[in-house]
Amino acid sequence: MTDHNAQTLANTLAANNSVENPPLNEELWQFPMDYPIKLIGLAVPELRSEIEAILLKHFPDFDVNSIEVHPSSKGTYHSVRAHLRFENIEQVHALYADLKACEHIKTAL
Repeated sequence: MTDHNAQTLANTLAANNSVENPPLNEELWQFPMDYPIKLIGLAVPELRSEIEAILLKHFPDFDVNSIEVHPSSKGTYHSVRAHLRFENIEQVHALYADLKACEHIKTAL
């Protein structure tokens, strides 16, 4: 994926700033594309396992050991980063639907 495609996707998802249905400029995307997804979730013990399960559902070969988790300064939230390779727009929609359904995830970029 080109830097332009990654930036377009990042800007589109950041504009919404939540897991709610992001406004998509799908005509600008080129698949397959690599994308570093960023999540903000509540700092609860089950957050990582919930994220791992969602990512493995959509990316069966995903290496869960590559997930980066960082606590917020007050320890209320965790930021989570993973690098994904989207093959098509349907995969993007399906992933964000599952992220939206996870009660502990508050923001997905």
